[in-house]
Formats: sequence, C-alpha cells, structure tokens
Amino acid sequence: MLRSLPIICLLLAFCPLPHASAHYLWVTIDDQGGGTARIIFEEAPSAGDGHYLDHFAGTSKTWFRSLEQIEPRLVQTSDIRRENRRWLEVKLPAGKPRSVDCYGTFGVYSYGETKVLLHYYARHLDVRTHDGLHELGRAEHMDLDIVPHDSGGEVEVTVLWKGKAVTERIVYIRGPKQFRKNVKTDEKGRVQFTPAAAGRYTFRTSVEEATPDREGDEDYALIRHNCTLIMELPLEK
Repeated sequence: MLRSLPIICLLLAFCPLPHASAHYLWVTIDDQGGGTARIIFEEAPSAGDGHYLDHFAGTSKTWFRSLEQIEPRLVQTSDIRRENRRWLEVKLPAGKPRSVDCYGTFGVYSYGETKVLLHYYARHLDVRTHDGLHELGRAEHMDLDIVPHDSGGEVEVTVLWKGKAVTERIVYIRGPKQFRKNVKTDEKGRVQFTPAAAGRYTFRTSVEEATPDREGDEDYALIRHNCTLIMELPLEK
C-alpha cells in the first residue's frame, strides 16, 4: 500500500547521504542534427561521469511518442562516452511535438541502515502548443507520471501513481532565472504555479511503498519511485 512514511522520510533526511542519493534519471532533447535524446543519471539534467548508469543495464526501457506515433514505441539507446562524460543516447525522427519517456531500476541502495529499492522514471515533453501537450502530456505506460496542463498563464501538474492521484507529495519545480518552487500536491494530486520566465522547467517528485521484500540477494525495507519531467514553458498561445 502506498504511504507517505513521514517518520522514515525524516530519518532518511538526516542520514549522511551517499553520492548516489542526489542523482536522478533525466531525459534531455537536443534538436541539432535532426534530434537526439540523452538519458542522464546525475544530480542535474546535464551529462556527468555517468558512473551509476551501469545499474540500469538490462533494466531500463525508453519509449518515443509523437502525434503520428501516439502509442509508445520502444527505442534502442547507445552508450556514449566523451571527454570523461557518459550518457545513453537515442536518435530521434525530426519534427515536433514529441515525448521521450524512460524507466529504469537502480537496485537496492543503503541510506544509513535503511535499504531502499530504487525505481526511476523520466520524461522530456518536447511540445510548444496546448494541442501537443493535450495529446502527449499523459504517459500511461509509466507507473509514476507527472502530467502537465496549461490554462492561461497558469500551469498545473498532476502526480499519478498507476493512474491514481498522489496526495501530500512535494513537487520540486526549477526554472530559468533561479526559479525555485517546492509545492505539496493537494487532494487531487495537483500543484499549480505561474512560470516566471520563458525557458526550460524541470519537475521532480517521488512516492514510496512500505513493502519490505528481497531483490536478488539483498533485502530492502521500502521501495522508492522517483520521477522527473522536463519541458519548455510557457507554451505558445
């Protein structure tokens, strides 16, 4: 059963956090050369040494969607290493709007004495209009999803876990000109904000399950699911 686990979260917050604890899965899109998507596992959505990408070998899946290809299509990634940086890369068809969605299991990680099974979900919504957002905003093949919706100058995002709204979870929003906002989801799993300036915005949230079990030869106390979303705002009128 999905729970907020406030006591465990509080304990984890004050544990000495290892290097990997601040890392998240991100998808970024580069329009040059017809378009490529990078799958990155770093603190921020820019390529680093990519050391922890080894954990996703054999567990990650990446999908591509567009208006012509609404149903998610699995795509192959290539392991790219350049100048001490590493990422996974997908060649994309030219044209927008489009969405690249990725999922991977990191495995069991120790936060102090608490062992946690980590799952990661990442999306990049490459849309510029309300119609494109309406068609591609929801990724039903992702168990944990951050679904954006625009209304006038306001942006609303809904956090969904297996299609159901997630309440009382913090969504971390970052944007241009040092825009920072941490908002807790309401009873319908929503948060709202007004973009301060045009540019790239990132969203991040998580849910946890109090379901102790075993993964391979390691026991764990709970499962944590982390989700990120990147998109450009505001959308064109």
